[in-house]
Amino acid sequence: MKVLPRRRGAVLLNSALGVALVGAAALAYTTLDGGTTKAAGKAQVRTATVAKGTVLATVSGTGTLASPTDAAQDFTTGGRLTAVKVAVGDTVTKGQVLATVDTTAVQQQVEAAQSALTTANANLTKAQAGVTTTTTQQIPGSAQPSGSAAGAGGSGGGERGAGGSSTPAPQTTTITTTKVDAAAVAQAQQQVATAQTSLANAQAALAGTTLTASVDGTVASVANKVGDTVGGGSGSGSTTTAKSTGSSGSTAPSGFIVLTNPTGMQVTANFSELDSLKLKKGEAATVTLNAQSDTKLNATVLSVSSLPAGSGGTGGAAAVQYAATLQITGDTAKLRTGLSATVSVVTGEADNALSLPTAALAGTGASRTATLVQPDGSTERVEVGVGVEGDTTVQVVSGLKEGDKVEIATTSGGSGFPNGSFPGLNGGQGGRGGAGTGVAGVGAAGGGAAGGGAGRGGTR
Repeated sequence: MKVLPRRRGAVLLNSALGVALVGAAALAYTTLDGGTTKAAGKAQVRTATVAKGTVLATVSGTGTLASPTDAAQDFTTGGRLTAVKVAVGDTVTKGQVLATVDTTAVQQQVEAAQSALTTANANLTKAQAGVTTTTTQQIPGSAQPSGSAAGAGGSGGGERGAGGSSTPAPQTTTITTTKVDAAAVAQAQQQVATAQTSLANAQAALAGTTLTASVDGTVASVANKVGDTVGGGSGSGSTTTAKSTGSSGSTAPSGFIVLTNPTGMQVTANFSELDSLKLKKGEAATVTLNAQSDTKLNATVLSVSSLPAGSGGTGGAAAVQYAATLQITGDTAKLRTGLSATVSVVTGEADNALSLPTAALAGTGASRTATLVQPDGSTERVEVGVGVEGDTTVQVVSGLKEGDKVEIATTSGGSGFPNGSFPGLNGGQGGRGGAGTGVAGVGAAGGGAAGGGAGRGGTR
């Protein structure tokens, strides 16, 4: 049969195209397969070795520093400032005079109260003395009737009767009576008590015109100057100390003069509700100043509030937080009230303990599992008992010994496709033996033809 020139050219062209398609398919398959093999070769299993060390479990919170002896100093008696004896930065001692106000009006009140007390005491003395009255009374039987004397004389003879006609004078006595009015005494006593109270108040007001330091410290602020009028506080000493805000720290006191003292510095920090349940009094902690990250201070937990301090985050799902107060130990001389800090509290610790990275164990709770790698490379699934669950490591208490190697689960590499092969190459590895037939499926026929070709190639 003769082939026409035009038809012969078409056949040659189709043959060339077929060879090109076969070559391209083979190249694509080889490239994809080679890439998959390389990726698989790079995916190596990581292991961890059971070793001895310290396992630490910590929780963290943020807060601010404050001293419980920070205090605002205010007059108990207000008035015009006549002297301010300290300035910001001065160091003062307890009892030292800080400032004074005018005493003129208060001094007059003291004098008036003293005078009132003197009068009240005099009235009480008078009431207690009572009212005295004097009366004169005849003593009974001190005088006899005149007839009885004559009769007596007659019995003795006529002459005696004539000479005894005189009558003796009656005898009298003076009686003094003092009457004390109980109601008047009680009223006078009440007046004295009132006058004494008034005098004590006036004297306290006079003492309150001099402001003295209630604690040792450094003057942090002075709100007024000489000539200004300042108000008086309520109560003796009128001292206001730093108070917890229930949020991330404490609020500094405010007043006419504020004294700060780094001695006994504390930090109040907020913790998440889950972490707060792990906190206990006496637990050790580390305080890191946010402004000086290289400064780390030791501290211990003093107390944990049972009332929520606020919520962290935003939105309706914000977590509740609880405040804990910690006592800073060591040198606090250079610390200042209000410095922000991050607090890390050790809630669990195991020293010289067998440990593994947390990622090397599967499961939760006190009993977990691990893949033990034997010296010959074989693996075995074993149960592992755990103790302290640290931040990155876990204490091993049973199931493994020091030096054992355990697999750490990783995500293996691949070609980037779910099954590691190019879509449509369903023939996979089986088609490699009969590539000449299998790759014939790569073309207009699609993946189904390729699959058939791969199957045939695999049976060769």
